[in-house]
Amino acid sequence: MTISAPPAQSRPFPTPLDIKMIVSDVDGTLLDSTHTLPTTSPTYRVLKRIRAAYPSLPIVISTGKQHRSTAELREQLDLSKFPCCHLNGNVIYSPTGEIVTESGLDIGVAKRVYEKMRKVGTSVFVYDYTTVYQVFHGKGDTGQWARILRQFGEDVVEDQDDVMQRIERGELNPIKMGICQDSETIAESIELLKTLFPPSAFALTSALPFCIEMIPAAHNKGTALTALLKYMSAELGETIKPENVIVFGDGENDVSMFGVAGMSVAMGNAMEGARNAATWVTESNDEGGVGRFLERVFWPIEN
Repeated sequence: MTISAPPAQSRPFPTPLDIKMIVSDVDGTLLDSTHTLPTTSPTYRVLKRIRAAYPSLPIVISTGKQHRSTAELREQLDLSKFPCCHLNGNVIYSPTGEIVTESGLDIGVAKRVYEKMRKVGTSVFVYDYTTVYQVFHGKGDTGQWARILRQFGEDVVEDQDDVMQRIERGELNPIKMGICQDSETIAESIELLKTLFPPSAFALTSALPFCIEMIPAAHNKGTALTALLKYMSAELGETIKPENVIVFGDGENDVSMFGVAGMSVAMGNAMEGARNAATWVTESNDEGGVGRFLERVFWPIEN
């Protein structure tokens, strides 16, 4: 697959001098469809080559996953010296694992979402810093949604009846919530949420066709990238401008950071919204699209 650019988004292809930071989604972007990054993948090979040739160039992951879920990937790519963004931009971690910024859903909103989705029979999940709690099994849910989420590296704990009480007591921060349902019918639950809650209650986002996530309305991968630029500029002692950031993603939840960065690349397997919003479209995650694109940027003579 050749790299393409929507006509309205067309701009000159970047050079190494244009790029001061690389930011990438994880599932469907860095990882292949088996949720791994094989050492034979162009993405692994090229990112390791960039780390060796440009050791001070920040490579940052921005994902809906929790911090613990990406520990192996960060070690594999030697990214321990850089911060990372998790839970759809709601938590930014320093290189040492300390929380730089964080947010979460309003307790009252979380309680109402749980009650309304339980009433209509939709599976409900609550995310804190380290764990995904399934607080309700919906119609036809025999544990398949939890099993699928575990395949993405999530630590899912089912049948946690006390989670909502812990949230009400302030013992657990509901950073985000998710509902899982057959992709053919989940649109009904989305419309219900839009009807019952004002836009200020949360933002709806999706990285998987069967799962809709609710995150704080004021925070997403785009706001996290803005905060990250301030943090990195302070740490480096020089300003990193948005136009010098290149981002990679495949989901609707990546579109917000596409709007902040000067350069955005959607995967060949990306959702339509991400493809339409990106500056360029590269090969799929299974083809090592991130690596193939960056190789054309940093070593064009070889391609």
